[in-house]
Amino acid sequence: MFYLKRFMLKKHTYYALSLTIFLFSCSCSKIFSQGTYIPLDAETYHMIDRMDIRYGRILNMPHTSSKPFLRADVARAAEKLKVSNIKVNKRTAREIDYMMDDNAEWLDSTKSRNPRPIWLFRQGSKAAFYREPATMAKVDVKNFNLRFNPIISFRAAGESAQGGLLMVNTRGIDLRFNIKKVVSGYFMFTENQTKAPGYVRSSYLRDSVDSREFNPGEAYWKEYNSKYFGITNGVDFFQTRGYININVLDYFNITFGHDKNFIGNGYRSMFLSDNSAPYLFLKLNTRIWKINYQNIFCELTNQYQRGSDKLLPKKYGAFHHLDVDITRWLNIGLFEGTIMNRSNNFELQYLNPLIFYRAIEQSLGSPDNSLLGLDFKLNLFNHISAYGQFALDEFNFKRLVSKQKWWGNKYALQVGLKYIDIIPNLDAQFEFNYARPYTYSHYATANGTANYTHYNQSLAHPLGANFTEVIFIARYQPAKRFFMTFKYIFSTYGEDTIDHANNVVTNFGGNIFTSTTPITVINAAGQYIETGHKSQQGALAKQNYVDIRFSYMFWHNVYADLNLLIRSKTSSYKPYSNSTTYFGVGLRMNIPYKEYVF
Repeated sequence: MFYLKRFMLKKHTYYALSLTIFLFSCSCSKIFSQGTYIPLDAETYHMIDRMDIRYGRILNMPHTSSKPFLRADVARAAEKLKVSNIKVNKRTAREIDYMMDDNAEWLDSTKSRNPRPIWLFRQGSKAAFYREPATMAKVDVKNFNLRFNPIISFRAAGESAQGGLLMVNTRGIDLRFNIKKVVSGYFMFTENQTKAPGYVRSSYLRDSVDSREFNPGEAYWKEYNSKYFGITNGVDFFQTRGYININVLDYFNITFGHDKNFIGNGYRSMFLSDNSAPYLFLKLNTRIWKINYQNIFCELTNQYQRGSDKLLPKKYGAFHHLDVDITRWLNIGLFEGTIMNRSNNFELQYLNPLIFYRAIEQSLGSPDNSLLGLDFKLNLFNHISAYGQFALDEFNFKRLVSKQKWWGNKYALQVGLKYIDIIPNLDAQFEFNYARPYTYSHYATANGTANYTHYNQSLAHPLGANFTEVIFIARYQPAKRFFMTFKYIFSTYGEDTIDHANNVVTNFGGNIFTSTTPITVINAAGQYIETGHKSQQGALAKQNYVDIRFSYMFWHNVYADLNLLIRSKTSSYKPYSNSTTYFGVGLRMNIPYKEYVF
């Protein structure tokens, strides 16, 4: 009986703790208004990056390595720049207006004159819709405000690798509210039918060897076929996100809900990215003086084989990230994350917000997968931002200096550079990412494995491990509402080989889902041995990814997109080689552009 009570306590402590913190927060009398978060979107966050690089020394900007950003922080920084006597160019002035319109509930004294959709609003009228450029419908009364927007996205496309229509068809709603500038909430729901390019379906939706099928960036899905559109092998899925956000005692922010998080300043993150599906989390953020400290406790879905409906296996994560503004132009951060694999209960010792997780993990017998990290951001000359991350999974200094290429020296790194206004209206970003074989992986137990994954997807980089990647992105705005984006990614990575006759996968360290122990690793020479492991061992793949997109913004967050994608993969194991050219055209409203960048 004692054991049963103890088990039930552990099983429900995570949820009870979340409810307790929520109720405590509501009872606090001194609370600083902050609101909801700006959804993760490359277009909006690039504008914020530009403002941080150019004016971060004089504005009170968010700590940019902890994403998403609070709407109030961005709105007030933009408003401060708007009313200052600082001279800005036309592009920056438009971006300031965009950020103020997008977060208008935090700017009581500023009224936008930017255009609304003409069929729903006439300037100066008392129309029911679009009284603000960024909001279809709103409620503003004493101690309460609410913003509502529709979500629409439709894209038709085709590719050279196969015939037939490719498509994105999304409809939904986006809603956020604030009560007494104390408690804020966000809810987003969409219903989607998509047919992705062939390289997505062949590599991820139809993996017959280990059955780790998944829909990139999303959770549950089912097959979609349409006689009307002539579509087979598409996917149909719901996308839903929501959370409650509360601020306590001026310095503490508490969020409980279902969404994604991102830690870092790069296009990718080697710590925690938005690559995987949304997940349930409790986030505590403390900001005081020059310090920002963030704790994330989350419930994740362990790897599983897709089949009939069933309760999916769980695992849990605990992450914390501390970053400090050493100066106005230099930020240094420390990261630690642990994935724990338990039988449907959170390990209570990781709930301590001020603890060294690796020490706790060792005291428990080292059953979990811990990751340590260091990151930095350096803004220079009002045009340049240099950034980087180093993630350490396992490490043995003696084996490292002996140059034995021991399999257990597992780490990943990132270095990058952003350069804004190289010439007027042209920005560029360069990034290098690298991960040793077997990084992020872990050994299996009776309950599953504590690898660095969620819902059959990597929590960090989409390539997993055993890769080198170079990214170049150029963004150009030749006219007021016209945007051009060029993206080139070159990656080399080692893949596992497959004996289809015997259904056997050889583990070279790229597949982080494979259980990893000293007797299961295979080095570059094909030996079951702990040493001799080099980067990109296994079936060597060389991949070129070129993406060119032209976008025109008719009104706030209403876009027309024209997209050309060329992807070519050459592998030393010929069945893995493939290439395609993809062309798409679409319209979208209040939703980021859907893409598969791997």
